[in-house]
Amino acid sequence: MEIVVRHEAKVLVGDYPFSDSLNKEVLSLLESGSYKNIGHTNVKGSIHTEWHWGPDNIKFRNLQGYIQEEIERAFKPGLMRTNRDPLRLHNFWGNVYEKGDYADSHDHKPNHYSFAYFVKAKWYHAPLVFTDSGKKVRPKEGRFVAFPAFLNHHVPKHRYNSRRITLSGNFRVRFSS
Repeated sequence: MEIVVRHEAKVLVGDYPFSDSLNKEVLSLLESGSYKNIGHTNVKGSIHTEWHWGPDNIKFRNLQGYIQEEIERAFKPGLMRTNRDPLRLHNFWGNVYEKGDYADSHDHKPNHYSFAYFVKAKWYHAPLVFTDSGKKVRPKEGRFVAFPAFLNHHVPKHRYNSRRITLSGNFRVRFSS
């Protein structure tokens, strides 16, 4: 599904077909403490892992590859220039929202494309909101949202006792000289 949030800016919303296995892995890593909390970010959440979390994990790489292919199919970044190098993952992290947590409005520039993936969420949990348009994407476990990194977005205050857990990342188009 695609929604337009600002002029011609598309937002891609889809479901990851291998979410059950991935979600179990993410929850296991978070429960075991296999992360470092980096502290200050736009996400005012209980846990924000380091920026390059889980780079050697095959389940993470599979999700990243799947979303990269979806971005290339939907946004066609190769049409930007004929001498482009592949779209590359720049960073990848996890967020855990407890009751009262939120994310301030922000963008992901200078990256080109960003995504959020819902690991643990209920449909009534805080949505991902594109600030300028007010368009909302309701959470659903296994759902991903990919969008141009210049779009401002935020997460309203999470009002429930159950955790809202997401993975996020950024891709950059690498240009040859």
